[in-house]
Amino acid sequence: MAVTLQSMSKKRRTYQPRIVGDKVMMPADLKRLHKYMLEIEHISVISNEVRTVVEEEWPELAHKLPPKT
Repeated sequence: MAVTLQSMSKKRRTYQPRIVGDKVMMPADLKRLHKYMLEIEHISVISNEVRTVVEEEWPELAHKLPPKT
């Protein structure tokens, strides 16, 4: 059975720009945030707007967020 290059490559997720607070997060910003969230163990302070992005886009990483206040 032949393995194609396409089946070996990771499926890349595409992001749409999002309004976060009073700023626009572009796809590159969302990719950086995702990479950062994957690399850290825990984050101690986060805005409610960014918390919402993490919870909606990557619910599997929400355990790294601080408790809601």
